[in-house]
Amino acid sequence: MNLNEIKERVIKAIDDNRDVILAAGKAMYDNPEFGYKEFEGTKIVSNYFKNELGLEVEEGIAYTGCRARSNKDIEGPKVAILGELDAISCSDHTDSNELGAVHACGHHIQIAGMLGAATGLIKSGILAELGGKVDFMATPAEEFVELGYRTKLREEGKIKYFGGKQEMIYNGSFDDVDMAVMFHALDLGDKKVLTGPVSNGFIGKTVKFIGKEAHAGSAPHEGINALNAAMLGINNVHAQRETFKDSDRVRFHPIITKGGDIVNSVPADVRMEAYVRARTIEGMIDANKKVNRGLTAGAYAVGAEIEITELPGYLPILKHDSMEDV
Repeated sequence: MNLNEIKERVIKAIDDNRDVILAAGKAMYDNPEFGYKEFEGTKIVSNYFKNELGLEVEEGIAYTGCRARSNKDIEGPKVAILGELDAISCSDHTDSNELGAVHACGHHIQIAGMLGAATGLIKSGILAELGGKVDFMATPAEEFVELGYRTKLREEGKIKYFGGKQEMIYNGSFDDVDMAVMFHALDLGDKKVLTGPVSNGFIGKTVKFIGKEAHAGSAPHEGINALNAAMLGINNVHAQRETFKDSDRVRFHPIITKGGDIVNSVPADVRMEAYVRARTIEGMIDANKKVNRGLTAGAYAVGAEIEITELPGYLPILKHDSMEDV
């Protein structure tokens, strides 16, 4: 069989199984879950691998997630086709669940696409025509959220890294993979597809501002306001934005996850989660130093203390020309 014949058979198999592929994507959409909580999503994909394609499945590849292998006995390189499982938080979305989770980033489409690729390759009967192996992976925890929950998982020894693919690299899931491919849904306007995109990397951080409690009405002078420290710290970072190179596309976007305990007390325990993003590693490191300096200065200004915990996020995505050629 030549390449065009193979492609035609694969596409026909995908079209012939259109309804079951779309149903799997719809099942994912109807069951949104945050990272490292994708137990139902893992089950949906695992059942599809087993029941529709007759594949053996390895579950829990990175706490959650699963993997199926094809052409295991064929000599040659291995390509892994990936799809991401997790949802994001968008509580005002019409389809969000009671936790605010929804597949507004389109990962349910990725999963359907990965399952569609698997369906086309297997149900077309062309695997024997291929000169290598193909693995299919449903990967967890792409979105870097719920850092408190992931900290707990790490403390319990259930994960090492907060990102699912990082965890998979750490546990050897990609050791025998020569090339990993996936796609992401995006509104590209009049374009059908974009290959080889680039994007920022980031350093994650959790920040704790430590003040001193006092009665906010009668004795605020006896307290140290940790919320003021956090607000000053954010403004300090804003004051440094002109020092970031335009080409580095630096982004700093914090959220305050705890602003104090009760209104009547001077806030003494204020928590923040944040990313420092940039297009280059050097830009990430430079911006991160400035952000930490600004946050620390905010604490120092009011006499508070600060604890900054750095978390390995993701490196920038760079265009790999030789892979795009293939």
